[in-house]
Amino acid sequence: MTKHDIPTRLVEEVPRKQTGLGRRTKNILAVCGALVAIVAPVVLINAFSGWQGSDEEEPETQLSATGPFDLEPGLAIVEMTHQGEGDFLVDLLPVEGEEDAVAPERVEFFGDGSDGSGTRPALILAKETGPVDASRAVGIRTAGEHVFDVKATGPWTVRVEQPRPSGAPAPTTFSGNDNTATPLFQLSEGPKEIIATNPAGGKLEVSLLDGDGNEVESLPEDESGRTEGKLPTTLSSTVDIQESGVYVFDVRADSLWTVKISDAG
Repeated sequence: MTKHDIPTRLVEEVPRKQTGLGRRTKNILAVCGALVAIVAPVVLINAFSGWQGSDEEEPETQLSATGPFDLEPGLAIVEMTHQGEGDFLVDLLPVEGEEDAVAPERVEFFGDGSDGSGTRPALILAKETGPVDASRAVGIRTAGEHVFDVKATGPWTVRVEQPRPSGAPAPTTFSGNDNTATPLFQLSEGPKEIIATNPAGGKLEVSLLDGDGNEVESLPEDESGRTEGKLPTTLSSTVDIQESGVYVFDVRADSLWTVKISDAG
């Protein structure tokens, strides 16, 4: 598995500085190399070594952009953490589209973040406040080099990988907390019923993606559960699966949730 050292830089900083993080990056890549069925994983880790503050001070926002890395069209799983108390925004932007891009390997980044700028189409992966431990399943449409823009107020990590498994387990129920990409799972063709519940009420959006990152079904957010004291949010939908294969749910929620998929009766 090829290893890449891709630095991040502060947005205000014109020249890239040597941070001495290359060796640490390679070590992380070596550990991650034990994973299987991964075509294009990328991880960003921010040490935030220069940040200092106190409980009385407003969180200091750090903006930065990663160096470019290659992605290919298809499904991508992005995992993100943030230990700051302020804003945390992560955007994924293509640098330059290419028809025939080479599938990349895992990459580690170290830096602070940016909320994205310019005219390039940005895929918003996170727009949160405070500590974050989340993941997203998204479809990459443009082959070639991409960058992450991150805006953060504390240490953060971002990892993206492009799994290409030929098969997966076939569970029917998933549960989690906040924004989460479920594990990959196998579906047979035919009509399926999807039921999603957020016991505490509030935000709940669910998308079903196939193994190529295409959205097969989307359960829209139920606004009725946003008001405090409302009953649990429940969404349901029936979808006709045209082809057996590997699928994943991308869940956007602000508390505990459960998603169940089964054969439609």
